[in-house]
Amino acid sequence: MKKYAREIMGLMAAYPGRDFKMVELVREATKAQNLSAREKDSARKAVRRILKTLCESKLVLKRPTRPGVRNYICYRWK
Repeated sequence: MKKYAREIMGLMAAYPGRDFKMVELVREATKAQNLSAREKDSARKAVRRILKTLCESKLVLKRPTRPGVRNYICYRWK
């Protein structure tokens, strides 16, 4: 299993109707540790890969928080 997958799936499955932003998922996956910029970027990439896999398997819904704005995406457990 991928690094951080257990933390992300555990958090999202506990709140199935709630939208999560990337920053919340990264914070949960890294246990809110003080990380360097490089470590944060690495964690963000790992979380993004996990979310992509979950979206492809139809377990997670990916949607923009505001129409037309690409930067703000929320993820929701189905």
